[in-house]
Amino acid sequence: MKKTLIISIGVAAILLLSGTVGYAMMNKEVTVSFSDKEKTVSTNVLGGTLEEALADEGYNPAKLKAKYKPSVPWDQPIQKDTNIRLACKCDVSLKVGGKDPKKYTTMEPTVGEFLKEKKVQVDSNDQMNATMNEKITDNMTVVIDKIERRVQKKVETVDFDVKKEKDPELPAGEKKVEQEGKPGKAIYQVTALYKNGKAMVTDKKLVDQVKPVTQIVKVGSGEEETASNSELASGSRIAGLKYSRTMQAETTGYTATGNKTATGTTPRRGTVAVDPDVIPLGTRLYIPGYGQAVAEDTGGAVDGNVIDLYFDSEEEAIQWGRRNVTVYILE
Repeated sequence: MKKTLIISIGVAAILLLSGTVGYAMMNKEVTVSFSDKEKTVSTNVLGGTLEEALADEGYNPAKLKAKYKPSVPWDQPIQKDTNIRLACKCDVSLKVGGKDPKKYTTMEPTVGEFLKEKKVQVDSNDQMNATMNEKITDNMTVVIDKIERRVQKKVETVDFDVKKEKDPELPAGEKKVEQEGKPGKAIYQVTALYKNGKAMVTDKKLVDQVKPVTQIVKVGSGEEETASNSELASGSRIAGLKYSRTMQAETTGYTATGNKTATGTTPRRGTVAVDPDVIPLGTRLYIPGYGQAVAEDTGGAVDGNVIDLYFDSEEEAIQWGRRNVTVYILE
């Protein structure tokens, strides 16, 4: 009797042990990872499918199927320990160079692979709101600002100085240009950074220069020459032209502005702008170094004994500069 009991217990133990081994051999460990999430799901599957395993873990298979594509079929029985990856069908907005964003659906896991998929080139100077190895997530927006560096040269004119020297050989009040002044040049390298076509930062660096030539003006310090009443009565002359009187004036040069003169004429060489309270419009003048002129225009900066001389080109006007001369009022 005892022998029979022992045999029975032994058989039961063998059967129980056999079932345990069989269960262990059928139970599989599965790790599920999501392309758009950091967390993973680890579970044991006993002859079931991926869909069943995730349902057991509390997930809604229908929602997962709509948003993810697995690395194994949803309904395939899991027969070994395995790692399964769910690739997100993520909606992504892409904005490049300040343009309106475009919407895409992608299953690429990272920003870099998504941009490669869309054939979007990112330069080393460009700025992004995400890194290349950042995970793609649903409803993500990727912004790429295009940064451009432009380098060009800029030339600026440097005004020349005027140096006055006393000359006893000239009558008091008379002036004579001994050396014409010439403007110089300052050459700059201008570097500008543009973000999506709009200037952000500008750097200006002097790289070369041409120094201006100082204008030397002789100023008379001798006795002032005056005309007697009889000489004025008989009509004094300058360059063969009769004049009634003289005056000291500061002269400047200007060129075409596209406007008519104050008297309605088109400016030309010989047209000068004056202060009509000093020189009435229509007055004929002779200006040494310039020639005959007619007072036909006025100007905001022309005040008192200032006369603005018209030249055909900007170069001539600059070359004339600012001179103090004796002006002859013609008869």
